[in-house]
Amino acid sequence: MDTSRDADQPPRTLGQVVGATLVLLLATVVFIMAISGSFRNYLQEWLGPWLLASAVAMGALSLWTLLDATDKLAGLKRDTHGHGSPKVAALLLLPALLFAVSAPASLGADAAGSTAAKPKSTASDTIEFPPLPTDSVTEMSVQDFEDRYAFGDPKLLVGRPVRLLGFVAKQSTLPEGQWSVNRFRIYCCVADASLFTVPVEGVAKPEGDDVWVEVEGVINLDASKEHPVLTASKVKVIQQPEDPYL
Repeated sequence: MDTSRDADQPPRTLGQVVGATLVLLLATVVFIMAISGSFRNYLQEWLGPWLLASAVAMGALSLWTLLDATDKLAGLKRDTHGHGSPKVAALLLLPALLFAVSAPASLGADAAGSTAAKPKSTASDTIEFPPLPTDSVTEMSVQDFEDRYAFGDPKLLVGRPVRLLGFVAKQSTLPEGQWSVNRFRIYCCVADASLFTVPVEGVAKPEGDDVWVEVEGVINLDASKEHPVLTASKVKVIQQPEDPYL
């Protein structure tokens, strides 16, 4: 009988238990983030089904490995101190659940303070955008407003009331009395995030951290330089949208 092979069996089996438990830990985190929607703080929404599928696949594989390893441990004749390892390793699920519940927030004011927003384009050609009405407020994204200013004719924005939605920040480059409404755009994940920002004047900056607002106003073309400056007539504090990115 090959006793060396039998003696080596418990460490190998316990290694399978630990490895499978760690995979189950990761699968649990990904599964909860996919179900709760908190993954949208880091990824585009269209990646949700793929995250869920990968979590289910990893979970099934790790559970199968754990069951197989448990059967092997139960069948061993020799006594080993490793029999309690699966229960101990299962405790790793607790920090996984805590992480899923208290996951870091989406990119906000702190990130905006350390991220350079895209400056106004210097291209000579302009894009013809559909004209905005003068007798009603047009709701648009911060990016759309910046694009009209950077790539269209800025004069066509004068006297056109708009409503922008974003989070509040106060960049050090802004003059006294101005703050900004901002949105990040991600193409895949937060690693490729781009910041779009519109300075706001005329209304005091809302108090608080990572405050989201709806801002209504018109452009102040004389004060606008790299970014269009919005003279606000109304600021409403709102809840962060489910999808915080453009």
